[in-house]
Amino acid sequence: MDVYPADYLVHNLPLVVLSGLASSSQDQELASYEYPLLQENGVRISSELPLVTSPSADPLLRCFLEVDASHSPWSSRTFKDAVGSIRFRVKVVGRDIIFPPRKASPPPGFSPASTPSAASTPRELHSPLSPLSPSSALFPDGVMSPLWVTKHQHLLPSVFISFFTLTADANLSTLHDNQLKTEINDIKKIFAASSYKTRFVAVILSEKSILEAPDIDERLANVRKATGLDPKNSLFFLPPNLSPVELRAFVQSLFSTLQPLCIEYYRDLSKHSRRKRNRGAIPLPTAPPTSGTSQTLAIHGWNVRYEFKLGVLAEFRQEMDAAGRNFEGAYEGLLGQDVFESIASWSPRWNEARLLADAIAIRILRCLLWNGQTTSASRRWRAHRDRMRDLVDRRGKGSVNYGWEAWESRWATIMAELIQKSELPIFNITNIPKGAEVTLAPSIYSPPEKAFPVGERLPPWELLHHPGYWFNIATRHLYERRVLAEAIPDEDRKPPEQPRPSGRANIYDTYLCPEPSIEYPLSPQVGVDHSGLILESIRRTIREFEQRGQTRTIERLKLELAQEEMRAGSWGSALKILRPLWTGMSWRKEGWLDLVAVVGWATRECASHVGDGGHVIGPEWELMSNCFAPRPAWQYNLAKCLDGLETVKSKPTVVLRAGDVISFYTHHLPVSANYAFKNAESHVGDLLASQLVVTSSAQAGSLPVVLSEIRLSYDGGLKTVFLRHRTPSASASTAGKSLKLVEVTLRDAIPSNDSPLTAGSQHSPGKTYLVGYTDLTFHPGQAKIFSFAAMLREAGDARVVSTTFSMAANLFDVDYVLAFNENDSTGVWWTENQGVLRKKRLGRERTGVVKILPKPPKMQIRVLDMKKQIYTNERVVVNVEVVNEEDGETEASLEVRILGDFEMAPTLSWTQQSEAPPREKELEDSEARLDELSVISLPGHVIGKLVPSAKTVETFSFHTTSVTADYILELRVLYHLLSDLDTPISKTLTINLPVVGPFEANYDFSPRVHPDRWPTYFRIGDVLEPENGDGKGPTTASGIAQKWCLTARMASFAVESLIIERVDLPVLGVNGGVTCSIAHEDLDKARALEISPSEIEEARFLLDIKKFSLEDRRSATLDLALSIHWRRKEEGAELNTSTLAVPRLLVPSSEPRVLASTRYSSAIPSLIHLDFTIENPTMHLLTFNITMEANDEFAFSGPKLSSLQILPISRHTIHFNLLPSVRGAWIQPQLKVVDRYFNKTLRVSATEGMRTDKTGILVWVDADG
Repeated sequence: MDVYPADYLVHNLPLVVLSGLASSSQDQELASYEYPLLQENGVRISSELPLVTSPSADPLLRCFLEVDASHSPWSSRTFKDAVGSIRFRVKVVGRDIIFPPRKASPPPGFSPASTPSAASTPRELHSPLSPLSPSSALFPDGVMSPLWVTKHQHLLPSVFISFFTLTADANLSTLHDNQLKTEINDIKKIFAASSYKTRFVAVILSEKSILEAPDIDERLANVRKATGLDPKNSLFFLPPNLSPVELRAFVQSLFSTLQPLCIEYYRDLSKHSRRKRNRGAIPLPTAPPTSGTSQTLAIHGWNVRYEFKLGVLAEFRQEMDAAGRNFEGAYEGLLGQDVFESIASWSPRWNEARLLADAIAIRILRCLLWNGQTTSASRRWRAHRDRMRDLVDRRGKGSVNYGWEAWESRWATIMAELIQKSELPIFNITNIPKGAEVTLAPSIYSPPEKAFPVGERLPPWELLHHPGYWFNIATRHLYERRVLAEAIPDEDRKPPEQPRPSGRANIYDTYLCPEPSIEYPLSPQVGVDHSGLILESIRRTIREFEQRGQTRTIERLKLELAQEEMRAGSWGSALKILRPLWTGMSWRKEGWLDLVAVVGWATRECASHVGDGGHVIGPEWELMSNCFAPRPAWQYNLAKCLDGLETVKSKPTVVLRAGDVISFYTHHLPVSANYAFKNAESHVGDLLASQLVVTSSAQAGSLPVVLSEIRLSYDGGLKTVFLRHRTPSASASTAGKSLKLVEVTLRDAIPSNDSPLTAGSQHSPGKTYLVGYTDLTFHPGQAKIFSFAAMLREAGDARVVSTTFSMAANLFDVDYVLAFNENDSTGVWWTENQGVLRKKRLGRERTGVVKILPKPPKMQIRVLDMKKQIYTNERVVVNVEVVNEEDGETEASLEVRILGDFEMAPTLSWTQQSEAPPREKELEDSEARLDELSVISLPGHVIGKLVPSAKTVETFSFHTTSVTADYILELRVLYHLLSDLDTPISKTLTINLPVVGPFEANYDFSPRVHPDRWPTYFRIGDVLEPENGDGKGPTTASGIAQKWCLTARMASFAVESLIIERVDLPVLGVNGGVTCSIAHEDLDKARALEISPSEIEEARFLLDIKKFSLEDRRSATLDLALSIHWRRKEEGAELNTSTLAVPRLLVPSSEPRVLASTRYSSAIPSLIHLDFTIENPTMHLLTFNITMEANDEFAFSGPKLSSLQILPISRHTIHFNLLPSVRGAWIQPQLKVVDRYFNKTLRVSATEGMRTDKTGILVWVDADG
């Protein structure tokens, strides 16, 4: 757009002038506009008042400049903010400003219309820009000048804001206020005299606030009355010491108030232009044209002029729809038969009309893009291009010249810049969230707008594409411009001062472009920099395409950019572009080999000029592949590719990878480089055979390539293999053979500083590798099969990872790395029989992968005398027999591990502890399968050397814990043959050991009647426990004694009979101030007994519990454990102890209770003596109602109904005799004991020989009683 007048194309905004805030270089600015008679006849406004210098002046100015939208995008979305629906152009001036004159100067002999004469027609003065003024550049038949837009955009504001200071000095306030009134009235008079409708606004900045100076209101009122300014929209007051936020709010409020005034100002101008257009008559010029052939502008030209003005004024009001309609009318009128068609192509008015047509078309495009009519904008762009081509072909100098191509390029560039300035959301890169997916990427083109029916098929060129598309079109036309410029004959390229053939001056279209002598001058003159124009256009195109990720177009454009740099001789700049392009272009992967070749040769040429040897070798290596078309008259010799290049100063080292370049050693069509293992599985210690097939697909006729070495890298337990070049003898040469099987013998080697390793074959110091020597000379089309075998040393999965082809020449080193596909199943195995090579498919999916199994161990492990079942709290002794069935003598050690999910670890120990050898690190991977379990291991036990068929027995033991668990016993023998110390071998035996508890028990805790007498209430003081002399408490238990019985029923969960030696009931803890003694109820059962599987045995324990103090009423608790001492039923079995938990026992001692006891009569066998003992451990006298209920099952003698009083701390026994009527059954006597005071029924507790249920006690009656 730079070649067009800026005011023709700029987006018009209401002009607001700020006067008095800052100074400006007004004279230089006015001189740059070149407006006629501006200095001579302009309306000058000046003031003697100083500029505003208050502290708020600079911040206020910055706030005003923030509103300036001169450089804002041409989009309606950026104009919707806090200041209103439109934006403004803010211009800062000092105290002096000049407005353009309204009328031109009168010509000589001018006769005003007010004094007509009979001899002449009355005439009047017109605007200096009007075609009716003789001094105007448009006189007499010009249509429009950009100076009219300059007048309203830069010189004539819609609002003139003047800033003044309201002084705070009381002595000078009256004088300054009078000066202020005079100044404002003078400015208003100047505006009134000039007939301009610019709105005048005064902003008064006070030095003090109203609180500090109360007379400010009165002074402001006087100013308003004297000046007649409306305080609503013409006079504003700004107090001092405002914050930036308050200043910004003031500015926004001011512009919101001025917005309707600005719109009304430009609407009045539109009404004035519309009235003049509707008159339908041409005004008389100030003076008639002097030339005989000159004529004034026709009515159709005046209509074009008025429509253009209306469009610009509508754009000032931001009414883009109305502006577009006016510009459409101006465009059609301009290119109609009555205006453009009537202008001669040799006339300067022709180019002026073309310039105006382009400007109107650009403004139409801006209006369409402003309103989102993208498809209409694309159509309009093409319509204007086609219409102008038709016009210049019919009436101009044709479209086959460099001038037309320059215009085509410029027109496409304008469209791209319009799209950029419009910032359409669909093309806006800034709207894409960071890290968004590809589906959210900016669009390449805009879909049709809603005005087009859904489903209508539109050509793709009618859809609006992103700016890069239009920049690319401009680049194409720049190429054509250069071609046509270079075709200009020498006689037309001569400077203007030199003679040229007549009649050729007007055959070139020079619209907005230079003459042929400047476009493409004869040397040594400098003309148009076509390469610079093309390079800049390509760069702008690339930026747009890169933002949208269009990879293929970007690569094509970068190639064009590099070729243009090469054409200009900028080899370094071209190489900077080609380096990343050659490495990462997509054409290589997609098979566009012709383009790959073009990039390769260009990269090589640039690198040769710059001296970049690395980028000479890389393309040379790639271009040797026969998949590219051979270059005529080019000698393919990789070893000599740097010979003669004096620009290469140092020896380069290049590393190439198969994914980055095409090579004559890769698997790219039609060549191959494959690797295969002969077997899918093998064992440690075996020789594993493998083959590497290398095929050279170099260009036919190229010289042989001699590699220095081939390196094979593996993942797993295989060593790196180096195949190094050795020059063969004449008899062993394979130059004439296209396929050759080569057997290579490998040997171990350790790298050293003087090892002949190339740059790409660095190896870890001290780590051995395998090396073999063979002929590595490859002729074009030749394939070699390298067959070799390597000893396997480590178990595990292994695969071939990559192969590196290294070439060490005199001037360079190059490594080519080829990574193998792990899932490659195309590998074959080659064999040779009597000179004939045959191949055989291996028939497996992954031929480059081998599974190395550990060497099969022949050492045998057996466990002797292992128990069927392991119990908790048991010491287990394990005898392990190790038998050497290897063919040679071995040296071994035994490791024992117990794995399981346990909290308390079992303890392990050898019967004879020996020093543990270091753990073999190579076998630690076998533990990974059990890494989630807890592991308890013994140190390695040295077995020592074992001759073949020798055996040894090793013994260890461990103690199981008291918690049941599933153990895993792992026995592992680590050994190696004395004949092969580098190959560790292991033999593992795993045994599952479920550990169970041998016993389980449940418990019954019941009371008994204590045989001791209770203390008497009448001598209670004698039984109170005396204290020690030191006051530390009782020495002996003197409280109430109770007897309880704990019955433990033990069940055997063993799978075999066990011997229970004894059962104990140890006391773990006593709480509640009591003493407790425990004894077996039946001493006979306390002896050893045999318990069979699932059998239940009982053990009864009598507990004597006595309080330390008679006054202690607390309940007591007992913590006990059941200890079962048992052993297996075999000789010499160790005694084990299993401890079972007993629930905490509660012993109440503060409540009364009733105990029932029975015994059979010694005199009458069927008579049962039933006693009920009522205990009162309290300090209260208790009265009970006792009722014995009758029953059909027995007869009884004793009190049926009675009342009993029991003294504190005493007990009483009630005797009953029962005569049962049944035999061999349980009878249920019901004694009801009720506390008379508390009305509480006491529960009767059964003692030995009795039972209880929900209803009461039960007494057994023998069948033979």
